[in-house]
Parts: sequence; C-alpha cells; structure tokens
Amino acid sequence: MLGFLVYHKILVCQRCALSGIINDMSKSRIFLAAMVCFVGGVALRSLFVVEEIYALIGIGALVCVMLAFSRDIKVVVYAAMAGVSLVGMLWLGSFEPRQFILERQVGTNINIEGDVVRDPEFRGTTQRLVVAPHSAPKERIMVVAPRYPETAYGDTIRVTGALARPENFGGFDYAGHLAKDDIYFVMQYADVAIVHEGSGIQRGLFAFKKRFKENIDLAMPSPHASFVNGILLGDTADMPKELTDAFVAAGVSHLTALSGYNITIIAVFVAFALSFFFTSSAAITALSIAGIALFVLMTGASPSVVRAAIMGIALLLARHFGRQSTPLLVIVFAAFTMIVFNPRILAFDVGFQLSFLAVLGLAYVAPYLQGKMTNVPEFLKWKESFTTTMSAQAAVLPLLIYQFGQVSLVAPVVNVLVLPLMPFAMLFGFLAGTAGFIAPFAAKIFAYPLWVITAYQLHVIDYFASLPYALISL
Repeated sequence: MLGFLVYHKILVCQRCALSGIINDMSKSRIFLAAMVCFVGGVALRSLFVVEEIYALIGIGALVCVMLAFSRDIKVVVYAAMAGVSLVGMLWLGSFEPRQFILERQVGTNINIEGDVVRDPEFRGTTQRLVVAPHSAPKERIMVVAPRYPETAYGDTIRVTGALARPENFGGFDYAGHLAKDDIYFVMQYADVAIVHEGSGIQRGLFAFKKRFKENIDLAMPSPHASFVNGILLGDTADMPKELTDAFVAAGVSHLTALSGYNITIIAVFVAFALSFFFTSSAAITALSIAGIALFVLMTGASPSVVRAAIMGIALLLARHFGRQSTPLLVIVFAAFTMIVFNPRILAFDVGFQLSFLAVLGLAYVAPYLQGKMTNVPEFLKWKESFTTTMSAQAAVLPLLIYQFGQVSLVAPVVNVLVLPLMPFAMLFGFLAGTAGFIAPFAAKIFAYPLWVITAYQLHVIDYFASLPYALISL
C-alpha cells in the first residue's frame, strides 16, 4: 500500500518539479541524505524503545497521510526519507533477540561447553574471556576466571559457575554495552577446563600479538614497556594504576586505547611524518592506509580495531579528496557501513561515538583553525599538531563530559607536547617488537631511542597531571 502510494504520486506529478528537484540534488547529496535518515531511524529506535509493529504503523500512517493530502512533490521526497528512517528502525529491531535459551538457568550453577570467541584479557591473577556456548552460540557469556589454565582465541572450553545477567552501575548501561557484542550473560569466579585447543588464522594473529608484547617487555623496563604496548596493541593490563590515573588527568587516555579516536590521531601524524619523505599526497594517503592495515593485522584484527581503522581510513580519504562535500560523505558512509553490520554500536559503543566526532573535528574544525593561524611560523609541524589536537578535543569534549563527567584542563597542552613524537614512538616500538623475534639484543638496539622518546612523554604527562586542577569533575 505504502509503495503503491509513492509510485502513484510520482506518476501523477511527473510533469511537475520532480525532475528539477532531483537535478538540484546531486546523487551524492541524495545518497548522503538516505544514509543520514537510516542512521536517524537507528538512533530513534535506540533512544526510545518502540515495538516494531508500532513503528511500522506510526511512520507508515504518517507517510500515507503526507502522500494522500499534499500536492507538493517535495512531500514525496520527505515521505521517502521517512520510509528510509523506518527501515533503520526495523533494522535495529532485527538485531534484538526475542528470547534466550539460557534465560531459565540464570541464578543457578551450570556446567556448559563453548568456544572462546575473543582474545582473552589477562589482568593479575584473573582472565576475562567471552564464550559462545554450543547450545546457544548467539548468547555469549562474559566469564571471569582464574588466570590458569590460560585460554586462547578458538579454544573449546568447559566453564562451571553461577550464570547471571549483567547489571548496570553508576548510570552506565553495562548490559547494553555488552549486548552490542552479543554478550547477554556473565559468570564470575568460574572454573575453566580446556577441552581442546583451537586453530586458524585469527588464533595465529593473536599469538603473534602476545609474542610481540613479550618482546617489548624484555627490551624495555616498566612502565615504558606497558606504555609502548598500550600505544601499539591497546594492552594496558600491566600499566600501573598511578600511570593510568595520570593519563586520565592529562587527557591522553586515547593514546593507549585502540579506538577510532586513537587511530584517527595516529593516522594524521603518520601522514605528517610521511610528508617529510614524500611529496605526492596520493602516495602519502596510500602508504598511510597500508600502515593502518598492517596495524590492524598486528593487533589481531579485533572488531573494535577494525571499526577504528575504518574511521581512520575515512579521515585520510576525506583529507585527500579535499572537496567541501566529500569529507562528510566519506565519513557518514564509513559510519553507515559499520552501523549496517552492527546497529547497536550507535548507542552503546563509546569508542565508535568518539571516532565519529573526532573524524568530523579533524575534517572540518582543523582546516578552519589552520586558516586562522596563517601568521604562526611552522616549526617541526607544531602548528599542525596544535590544530589537530584542538579540533579533535573540541569535537569530542561534549561527549567526554556527558559520558565521564570529567574534563582535563591541561589536555590541549599535553597533547601538543606529546603527539608530535607518536609516529617515532610507534616506529621504534614496531622495530623493537619485530627485532625481538630475531634476538633479544636486536630488540634493544631500537629500544634505546624508544626509551628516550617515551621517557620524555611520560615525564610530560606525569608533570602536568600532578598540577592542581589538572582534572575537574562536572
């Protein structure tokens, strides 16, 4: 019925201004509007719990009324956009399970067999792993267990413990955060037994990541090694709490979090570093994208890193093409693609939200700031460092305040002082970790300059984090 009305309205008004409207709106603008409407529908469904039938009836009735009682051909366009929003709402609904097989076992001790579907996190005497039960593979369980026996991605294990539903805390929707990754249950203090070890390329990537981390640990002292592992691998398990708190106070936590925010910043500065050796923007963009791809493989190609890499590549492409309309189209397309594959990240993945805002800031705010700083002398890319940092910080600041209720007053200064050396820290860190596969002494050759760089960065972070009112709570 709805499709017939739209088709009929177009036929009736084909002699009207429809062709003019379509000509006025370029294909890219139509594509952009359609993607925004789809994302808007996902956002509406995420913010307001609406049953599919009510969404279908409500928006369907609105579109029918618009088409039936209006002679303005523009209404056809508006109705079509409303229809696309409805598709977004229904698409999110298709990812929400109707019932759970394991629900009836909540609150009881169970013994269940399943596969480890994520690289386990090891912290102190515990390990945190995600298990997909064989009896209900789409109802994953977040399991916290003793560190030994150590499990790995792809292992088939048997876990025993009390099954529970995740509980929200401190205003944080923990259940929604886990649900975006199909994790609907938790099991604390579980006993784990390995049934048999897994295999495959993904397991090999994670094994390479673990060995790479060990190479860095052997080549450098702590906390420098944990800082480098955080930059390259996003692994902060061995980072002292005092240093973690200093990172928060100094506003540089993004350096050791493999989110799109981190990769976006790194991608820009890697491009800056390449600009010293290459004059072709196409070559710089291509090599930067290749570097991001290698980075994704080295870190194990986890879903969060892949999403972050997509956002970083979107930024590089937007900056390369340079036309005023292109950056927004590329960025929205990247976000749209990720939301199609998993619409729940829009509302429950803070890393995705920071990625999107940071990329927008770097694509639009940075050029504006650079235009205002034409009289500022260029020295070792300090101007680019400042404009890049300020644009990204300004874009993500509202979200950081909303999510965490804290603001670092020293973050702009610290980022300007620390970020220009990030490409070199990553380069020497990558060389040290790779050389460790050959021999420990070979890794130390690159570890010495790496230690000098990270010692400076950690000193700057520690100094500014210790200042009064470096971090304020709102």
